[in-house]
Amino acid sequence: MGVVIGAHPGGRSKYAVSALFYGANLPALMFRSRAYSGTDEVLADIVGTYGEWGELAAVAIDAPLTWAGGQSGWRDCDLEIRERLPGWVPRTWIRPPNAISGAIGVQGPALAWSLAQEIRSGQLPKHRVVETNPRVGLARIAPDLRDAILTYREPKQSAKSRRAALDALLTRFTDAGLITLEDTPPASSSELDALICAIVALANAHPETGLIVQSFTGGDIRPVGQREVSLLYGIP
Repeated sequence: MGVVIGAHPGGRSKYAVSALFYGANLPALMFRSRAYSGTDEVLADIVGTYGEWGELAAVAIDAPLTWAGGQSGWRDCDLEIRERLPGWVPRTWIRPPNAISGAIGVQGPALAWSLAQEIRSGQLPKHRVVETNPRVGLARIAPDLRDAILTYREPKQSAKSRRAALDALLTRFTDAGLITLEDTPPASSSELDALICAIVALANAHPETGLIVQSFTGGDIRPVGQREVSLLYGIP
């Protein structure tokens, strides 16, 4: 039926993109997992993917896409999400947009803006764009994999430990019959985050899959229109 895409903006060679093709039934096919260094490369990948695989339905981005006008920078959705975090999750996983590092805080909104421009120019069809937080989503759907969730992004852990954690988290989705892999598995935490973003995009575009997301209203400053914050909440 179409394509959904997840993006995790990062620094050099850490701007990850994952693409899923969804037919009439699950599992969705993960046919793209790549990492780039800038928004132009990511946008070219998305435009090419859409042309090759069919209609683009939704994009989910791991970055704040709206801001708050208050002095603290906290959006109401940030505070609400933080209050709902499991007790073992570090509170630093949720921060106000003005405290997010440059690569994520700048390149995420830049991608959303670029996608809007591509729609206006006719290069992309109209599609839904949402903000998400893949790590928080993982904590909500897989608390039994707590150690892996706390490890897969942790630079102080060994590469072997991070890889084992990444594989354990990926297996949760493949064993559940949500996705199957045509491309190579995610090679890094950035690519796994992009895949979780793509699953959030899938849930938004195709609720009939049984994937459950919880949505929150974004901030009051919206440079590219209203953007919801959509978090993975349950898997079938």
